[in-house]
Amino acid sequence: MSNDTSKGPEDLTVMSREPLIAGTPLGSMKDLETPAANFFVRNHFPIPRLESSGWSLKVTGEVERPFSLGLDALKEMPRREVLVLMECAGNRRGSVQPPIEGLLWDNGAVGTARWTGVRLRSVLEYAGLLDSAVEVLLEGADRGNQQGTTGEMGYSMSLPMDKALHPDTLLAYDMNGESLSPEHGYPLRAVVPGWFGMTAVKWLTGIQVLSQPFWGFHQNDYYVYVGEGYDNGSPKERVTYLQVKSLVTWPGRGRILTTGRHEIRGMAWSGQGPVTKVEVSTDNGRTWQPANLEDSESPYAWRQWTSCWDVSQPGYFLIRARATDQMGKVQPVQAQWNYRGFANNSIHAVPVEVRASG
Repeated sequence: MSNDTSKGPEDLTVMSREPLIAGTPLGSMKDLETPAANFFVRNHFPIPRLESSGWSLKVTGEVERPFSLGLDALKEMPRREVLVLMECAGNRRGSVQPPIEGLLWDNGAVGTARWTGVRLRSVLEYAGLLDSAVEVLLEGADRGNQQGTTGEMGYSMSLPMDKALHPDTLLAYDMNGESLSPEHGYPLRAVVPGWFGMTAVKWLTGIQVLSQPFWGFHQNDYYVYVGEGYDNGSPKERVTYLQVKSLVTWPGRGRILTTGRHEIRGMAWSGQGPVTKVEVSTDNGRTWQPANLEDSESPYAWRQWTSCWDVSQPGYFLIRARATDQMGKVQPVQAQWNYRGFANNSIHAVPVEVRASG
């Protein structure tokens, strides 16, 4: 994997070109809805180039009526549109201490989009689930070689039945009102609200209903929490739900400000209920001031927030933000360490310099 950190199309920061991995700069996170061209890209393998004319989705396994259908037939089914945040499980792993293994994301592996498609539940109900069904396997068309393994593999993830049957778990073909681009999974991808993006399998070609729990490299060996002292024989917890988190999107790191009043801006989200509070500190965490939270039309989207900062003295400051969600979970000062730095939701701190006005 390359370490190309150049600017890509639409000002994405490209971290690798093959497979394509690119992040969204913090300063571009201004709106409730992230434009598709500015939305982060995380791939494990090269992008498969699929044509709708030759593509079909096959539904097999523990069902009464195995079937396949093309994109046009899928679009004839009842549509569902949901505004959903998607975040890579490795977002912010570059700030984990001690340093960890893996792609060193800063803060750019997150965005919110309007996804349109059909409920996964509708497809499964059409197929007719057997009583033996325990999980639903989502299979993508992308294939390649994974470091640390031998032989070519595909990318697959399974969902437990309750998540697969959730009314807002989608098979999406549109993103922000337009067809998915190849980078984002054309012609069809999964959208799993509240979970990290590794389960939102792209370039879907197969749905297999299983009678036994799935085992696969990415699900059981890679996207798992590996704490200090774990050995290869120990059971590992799977990465699933998004953690409560907030980011300061303005001012940016190292920004020079003048004394006076400034508006601090940011985004906040959580996977187990909407964010209910964001607080900001500019005095090393001694005091915290409540920020103003904007309403969101969706419990699965991020919430925009603002806070006014009156600063009268020049100096060097850290702007910190922490969020609290509906479940009462609060962003920690430091997230629990794990080997791959997954789900890092430690409090975001942005250093700025303040100079005397004039």
